[in-house]
Amino acid sequence: MPIPPDALVASPRPSTARRQLNRLARALERRGWRVDRRYAETRPLLLVHFPGVTGLGDSVIVAAGDGGWWYRSSTGELLAPCSNTELAVSRVMTALDRWVSATGWSWGTDGP
Repeated sequence: MPIPPDALVASPRPSTARRQLNRLARALERRGWRVDRRYAETRPLLLVHFPGVTGLGDSVIVAAGDGGWWYRSSTGELLAPCSNTELAVSRVMTALDRWVSATGWSWGTDGP
């Protein structure tokens, strides 16, 4: 569900956002992805990176979506409801796989 990246969206309380982002971070880390929790910012966010690719990644926040809180990519795309972390993981991995493939670097999404 694409929305403009600069569109104003409702945000949960910081503690709610951190809890949801931690769930996503743990799921990504189990698959070999590198994550950086940025919770001191005005809006908590999770930076997701490939382990061997410096400077290439995505930022994920928690935002209001259809029927509740959703994981939202820095592209503005609503990835998945926070209740479906596995779908969010799949969509983050797919998006970043496409970006890394465009650079010609080889990576398997099940781990390094």
